[in-house]
Amino acid sequence: EFSESEWAALEGAIHPLVRFNPRTGRKSLYVASHASRIIDWPLPEGRLLLRELMDHAIAPRFVYRHAWRRGDLVIWDNCSTQHLAINDYALPQRRLMYRTTVKGLQ
Repeated sequence: EFSESEWAALEGAIHPLVRFNPRTGRKSLYVASHASRIIDWPLPEGRLLLRELMDHAIAPRFVYRHAWRRGDLVIWDNCSTQHLAINDYALPQRRLMYRTTVKGLQ
């Protein structure tokens, strides 16, 4: 069982549902499995909207799935893209990823 202070630490962060990219001027949904509710909305209605937005965001027309080949490099805008690693390789193959984060490009 958690104490009150432990529960308070588990509250999580508050994020907007829509993000604005100041560089491109485009808006994007900021929804995924981390979203649990919409502030000031009744819980059932908020969760229903979140589910609808998540279903919209992962509709086939918005999904890119990369067919990996040796030496591939994939770059995405982390401010407006959801990404998910899929275990689509057989053992003893391994997934090797190097991550580089760049901030402040104009």
